Amino acid sequence: MSHLLLVDAHAVLHRAYHSIPLLTVNGQPVNAIYGFYSMLLSALDQLKPDYLVVALDSPGPTFRQTEFVGYRAKRKTPDRDLLSQLPLLPQTLQSAQISAFSMGGYEADDLIATLVRRSLKKILRSKTGHRKKIIDKVTIITGDKDLMQLVDDRVCLYVPVRGLSETRIYTPVEVKEKLGVLPGQVVDLKALMGDMSDNYPGVSGIGPKAAVDLLTHYHSLDNIFRHLDDIKPSLREKLKTDKDNAYLSQRLATLIDNIPINFSLKSAKLTEMLFSGLLQLFDSYHFKSLSSRLRQKFNHSHPSRPNNHQPVQNSLF
Repeated sequence: MSHLLLVDAHAVLHRAYHSIPLLTVNGQPVNAIYGFYSMLLSALDQLKPDYLVVALDSPGPTFRQTEFVGYRAKRKTPDRDLLSQLPLLPQTLQSAQISAFSMGGYEADDLIATLVRRSLKKILRSKTGHRKKIIDKVTIITGDKDLMQLVDDRVCLYVPVRGLSETRIYTPVEVKEKLGVLPGQVVDLKALMGDMSDNYPGVSGIGPKAAVDLLTHYHSLDNIFRHLDDIKPSLREKLKTDKDNAYLSQRLATLIDNIPINFSLKSAKLTEMLFSGLLQLFDSYHFKSLSSRLRQKFNHSHPSRPNNHQPVQNSLF
């Protein structure tokens, strides 16, 4: 089974910054960078993927700000020590030769949705004409519940729940337990109740319980509005008043999965070169514990240069 690991970079970086005490190298804070790669090593060890891709947010506004000027307007400015580490992340990913993507106007979540859609559609045809899927499974490392809309029988989330050391896997069953709705209803749930973090409105006066009840009974936002006459008057009036806000919120919550990015699975394959690059990166930042973990786990004091393009066997994880 071929397994693709996608990383929601800035979600993990923010989590790492608030989980790891301040750490500096030559006066530069690097605790978020350290925590990011610590979690990445843990995920590689636990999940044993065959491919790895990191998705990053780009600076500047996205199409969601164009659609709704108040999108994320109430978010606090990150700490200066965290801001100083943001440029280091793409630099270190490039140094370690890890496949990474960003695109102006889109969030990392949209890139991840696009990568999920494209990778699961890729088919390998043998010389005999036999067809098989190249990617059988996708796992997404994130702390963002928006990505729960992508979960299905082949896509799951790997979510830190306490610092960086405790994690939880979200399949459709866990999404239903967490939110009260199925993954395919997550967007409509947010359309009804809004999102305080992203600062879009939803329907005023409808909270999580009422939203879940409506979707349990009517299944979708469209169907809710088709059956307004069947809904009790107090809820019906709220829905009528804020119908436009509900559909605006639905558009804002929906991830874009058709971004025109130049993506090759070959470049995302886990190889000896990647682990050699990680060791060099850890040594340059004096991340001695990460270097030790990598060497101990993979038994590579000095990864072999002649074989640096060879895939890493799953047994190493």
